[in-house]
Amino acid sequence: MSSRFCDRCGSPSHAESSYCSSGCDLARRIPKNGKDLPATWQLGVALVWGFLLFNQVLFALMEFLTIGRGEPDTFGKFALASKIVGVVVLLCNLSLFAIAKPKRLTDWQALLISAAVSFLVWGRLGEMLRNPVDISFALFNSLICLWLARGLILGGGSKKFQKS
Repeated sequence: MSSRFCDRCGSPSHAESSYCSSGCDLARRIPKNGKDLPATWQLGVALVWGFLLFNQVLFALMEFLTIGRGEPDTFGKFALASKIVGVVVLLCNLSLFAIAKPKRLTDWQALLISAAVSFLVWGRLGEMLRNPVDISFALFNSLICLWLARGLILGGGSKKFQKS
């Protein structure tokens, strides 16, 4: 059995794939030549994806801040906005996961770990807040987005594996 390495980051990958994870597979779709990035639909999707995640986190934090001010109308509006944007971000995450076709067990483990951490935070915040769902949901989506964007974060291939 020959060992292969990811073309993007240099981590070990399966024999049937050139990329180690869905994050590296998605990152390969965004061209990086050292010049200005061309306007492609992949960059547009990444921009909208980041914008939606930012808004979900913003609405969840604004909801958190309005709890202490005793403004139930504002609290409810921010909670609803956070849930709606969160569902859209979750659908984007799942569709990006499906496009990249999870490469290894680690992709599924990342989903489970994200869910577990969010569940623990939800339980812990439940002791302090009356509605910690939106903050936990934003954390869950943020962790999944970080996992899916790890190919962009890791950058180019490892120098060790570029020689072979």
